[in-house]
Amino acid sequence: MKKIALIAFLITFTAISASADDIITKLNGEQIAAIVTEVGTQTVLYKRADNPEGPVYVLSTAEISSIRYENGYVEIYNDTGYKDEQPSTSVYDIRYRDISGSYNPHAYRAQYDDPYIPALSGIASFFIPGLGQCIDGEWGRGLGIAAANVGFGLLELTEASLLFYSAADGSSYYKKYGITSTKSNTIMAVSLCSALLTTAAHFAFNVWNIFDAVNVAKVKNMYYQDIHFEPQVALVPSLGNGFQPSAGIGLRVTF
Repeated sequence: MKKIALIAFLITFTAISASADDIITKLNGEQIAAIVTEVGTQTVLYKRADNPEGPVYVLSTAEISSIRYENGYVEIYNDTGYKDEQPSTSVYDIRYRDISGSYNPHAYRAQYDDPYIPALSGIASFFIPGLGQCIDGEWGRGLGIAAANVGFGLLELTEASLLFYSAADGSSYYKKYGITSTKSNTIMAVSLCSALLTTAAHFAFNVWNIFDAVNVAKVKNMYYQDIHFEPQVALVPSLGNGFQPSAGIGLRVTF
């Protein structure tokens, strides 16, 4: 019985002693039972818990994830749960109308990682009005343009029907009475003028639709470039007249 009690005491003592150690967790997941002796800005000095009289080890803080001290306090050095990532999808969520006033599409310069292709958007909107805007992520704008085109088409169909009606009615009236119908002539004139105006407006709207699709792609690409820019700093020697070196250097920052 005494032996069992002694063994239990030793196990408990060992567990308490082990839990009293400082635990250093490295970025690779390795844990070190240690006795931390000094913490600097860039290094941590410690002794191994299983060899407290042994040498002092030096560990860079860049390799440490955290240190849990024997009193339970945890000190975080490099939070592995945080990832510094660029907001890659925010450009797809931004609305064109929110940024259109901040960018001039004429100043756009294409880059290899641009998410949208202005030429493709323009071609798509040429064949199907509003499709280019949808490709650019502006579904509300694209569907609105498509709906407007349907409205233009219905209006033109109505005007064409009135033209045919007035022509048929006028022809029938002329055959019956030998004179033209004032009512039919009036309807025909109004329908013809209205049809010409509607067709011109429809054509102008579709031309605008093509350029709009291109501009939407350019502006959203410019916004994407701004949130993903990588500045580069270069030191450029300054030379005076006659190629004589001058005292000083120039600073150039390119984006």
